Amino acid sequence: MVQLDISKLLGVRPCGIQELDYGQDLFLHHTLGLGDMIHFNGMVRFLLDKLPAHRSVHVFCKAPNALMTQWMYRDEPRIVLEVLPRDQRENHAVQRILRKHKTRNFACLGHRAMRPLLKQNPNTFFDQLFYLQAGIPYSVRYSHCYWERDYQQEERVYKKLIIDKSLSQRGYAFVHDDPARGYRVQTDQIRAAIVRNDITESIFHLGLVLERAAQVHCMESSIRCMIESLDMNNTQLYYHNFRYPERPLGSATQLDWQQIEYPSGQSAAAQAA
Repeated sequence: MVQLDISKLLGVRPCGIQELDYGQDLFLHHTLGLGDMIHFNGMVRFLLDKLPAHRSVHVFCKAPNALMTQWMYRDEPRIVLEVLPRDQRENHAVQRILRKHKTRNFACLGHRAMRPLLKQNPNTFFDQLFYLQAGIPYSVRYSHCYWERDYQQEERVYKKLIIDKSLSQRGYAFVHDDPARGYRVQTDQIRAAIVRNDITESIFHLGLVLERAAQVHCMESSIRCMIESLDMNNTQLYYHNFRYPERPLGSATQLDWQQIEYPSGQSAAAQAA
């Protein structure tokens, strides 16, 4: 009689954060957008601090975000990226990696398990709910978030986008939107020269361009998530609330954003589509 391995049928069931064994390597499957990777940076480093020096936190990551996420964690060899193949379903790929490592020390954050929190907290922003779900103080999102900046690359990109275009070095407005997907920031009232995101560059190399801008106009994005950990004291910040209008940024920031609402919660391009 053939014995069935039930774990292969049901998969490795996730633990709650408080149920994890902190004497072993931890495996964390959180939501996998690039902005999410930045949101969870503080939590990953917070959990790593709880482990013995010879143990690691394994973080699942989508292949398109692997290079930038690996760069973000390059200072810490004990944060191990588990890159999911492009040609496999996400959950199946996660289960294969867990079986490969023969581990059940696995937590899942966001995803379907967060649906009750989304319903119970309709006006709360996503990263606040991630930390609430984990039972970890939201302040960790900022206190433990870190990446080692490459100022040589940041100066190169600053020269490319500002100096080489003969723009005023502190008189421009950085605008981040995505017109191809119907997300367009209304720029009629912006009087400064507009600089837009250069998609050929890593967002982490935009640090000085953002910090030196007179204004930043930003939709909810990985760049907005990154800005939270930059020195923006000398920049006017405008949050264009058309991606998730039902969940305003509110207290999910440590910066002074002026929130700009759009009719029907949409950008002009989305309304015209």
